[in-house]
Amino acid sequence: MGRPWATRKTTGTSTPTPATAGEGDGGRPHRRGLRAALALCTLAALIGGALWTSAARAASGAASVPLGDYAGWVDPSGVAAFGTATGTHPTLGTDYLDWSGSWSSMDSASGMGGWAKSGDRLVLAVPMVPGSSGATLAAGATGAYDTYFSTLAQNLVKQGVGNAIVRLGWEFNGTWYPWSVATDTDAANFAAYWRQIVTTMRGVAGQSFQFLWNPNLGGSSSWDLEDAYPGNAYVDYVGSDTYDEYWGSPMTPQNSWANILSQTWGLDWLASFAASEGKPIAIPEWSVAIRSDGHGMGDDPYFVNEFAAWIASHDVAFSAIFSFNDSADGQDDDITDGRFPNALAAFERDFG
Repeated sequence: MGRPWATRKTTGTSTPTPATAGEGDGGRPHRRGLRAALALCTLAALIGGALWTSAARAASGAASVPLGDYAGWVDPSGVAAFGTATGTHPTLGTDYLDWSGSWSSMDSASGMGGWAKSGDRLVLAVPMVPGSSGATLAAGATGAYDTYFSTLAQNLVKQGVGNAIVRLGWEFNGTWYPWSVATDTDAANFAAYWRQIVTTMRGVAGQSFQFLWNPNLGGSSSWDLEDAYPGNAYVDYVGSDTYDEYWGSPMTPQNSWANILSQTWGLDWLASFAASEGKPIAIPEWSVAIRSDGHGMGDDPYFVNEFAAWIASHDVAFSAIFSFNDSADGQDDDITDGRFPNALAAFERDFG
């Protein structure tokens, strides 16, 4: 299977239970110890209240937003190990269907049944145009490929993952996938094709799929990203993939984060667009980054802290960290591999 992330970038958890003060033994204090007992009770109440407030604050932050992880192809044990190592509780597993091959290599959904017994809900990236298929967005918009997506949906249901969150045609505003959108005409075809696929997959017995409209952060402003939106009836979440990368100068954590917010199709736009459509946000890929071209921000706890604060203060249904070292494109996004100690410590504090 071709790695779906190989040419990517060229440009829920359980809520902590609040702590409470321990109950006393119910014994009646002797008269001469009454004042001391009352003082201790008052102190216990104050401590208990402080602990409850602290836990409530934690529960209202990033740790309360369901977390997913990509640890490798069909690797539920890797997701579980990531949670153990970081003190977090991933409840979603990110994975990818083959985009580089044929229709049959895509719609077989080979191996995805490995997620069925894991307890993690599958967040599945599904290509709209397999690389060797010769398919086009324009033809897809006419319904020409509906049969393939019917087969895909049937296979996912058979494998026990008919409740997957489908990232259909992910990062479509980039330049690295066969379904990339580059013009307003492409955008209209993308939206129409999306409607065909969603209608087809929802028509399969036993399914309960949800669909995530998932552009990449940033990208071209020569066409209107919103023209590729298929309409609220066909979308359950909107989101953007968000990596700590920056092409400006000087390359400081503060400048990188400001750019993530304000760039074309950045997080500021995402929050506004999601609110206007009444849709929850999902961030299905995010991480720190070391890039071979030098534009990853590296061990950057500022990014982790700011990202955690952002998802805690917006209507975010879930986020999924990409904790994988992708040697195919010379990029390291694995926060646990020893090259990001400060960012990892921030992640454990913010998401643990």
